[in-house]
Amino acid sequence: MEAFLNELEKDGLTIFKDMFDKDDIYLLNNVASKLKPAVGNIRGEGWQDDIAVHKLAETNDLLTEIEWIYHWSKTPEDNQIINEKILPVLSNVCNKVFDNEDWDWQMSNRYVMTNYKHGLVRGFDVQPHLDAPYLWPQRLDCQMAKYLKPGILSLTFMIPLINFTPENGATAYVRGTHKYIWDTAKWNEAKPVNSQFFKDNYVQPLVEAGSFACFYGNCMHSIMPNNTNEPRRGIIYRAIRQDALDEMEKLGLG
Repeated sequence: MEAFLNELEKDGLTIFKDMFDKDDIYLLNNVASKLKPAVGNIRGEGWQDDIAVHKLAETNDLLTEIEWIYHWSKTPEDNQIINEKILPVLSNVCNKVFDNEDWDWQMSNRYVMTNYKHGLVRGFDVQPHLDAPYLWPQRLDCQMAKYLKPGILSLTFMIPLINFTPENGATAYVRGTHKYIWDTAKWNEAKPVNSQFFKDNYVQPLVEAGSFACFYGNCMHSIMPNNTNEPRRGIIYRAIRQDALDEMEKLGLG
């Protein structure tokens, strides 16, 4: 555990290897393949929020009749493998990282992400970003890292349901960017610079089924193109320090 935590502190991300039974993970992948999309990006049409997806579902089978680039589905709440085998391991990591600070899961961000073959097509490019509560696209002026107590505000987990490789679009990161002071108020103006910086510096670690990636919310990262014929699925969980969760509730942020 200590070696992983040291790497996390140094680089902003780490890979916990061989933590789960691969057969369990492959069973989860089968379950995930049947989950209906909640939000996502459609080829040639762009991002679809939950309202748009709900409307699409009135006239389309969301899994077979829509050409997704990627989509997110809600993680099952009653899955035994997740609740009894995966979440206890992730919770243990959170207890170590938050170091006796109160924390909880971001309930609005418990998704299975599915990334289809697409390469770099119209409507998709690398999208380097930070996670909540460091960046709010709807409230760029809200910079909790600048006024809440210093320390780690969030920790994101990506649990691959197949091997994550550069070929199938494994999540990419820029090591060390959790040490930067981000001015998110100017995030949109800085997108061209951030995008080029990301492309020049990212790494795409291999994360095999049974392992998981763990990274700070302020480590710059992006979904990447899947150049294979197999959908790449992974479960996303995010833990957030309690004072930040309280601030999110006060401000009406997800």
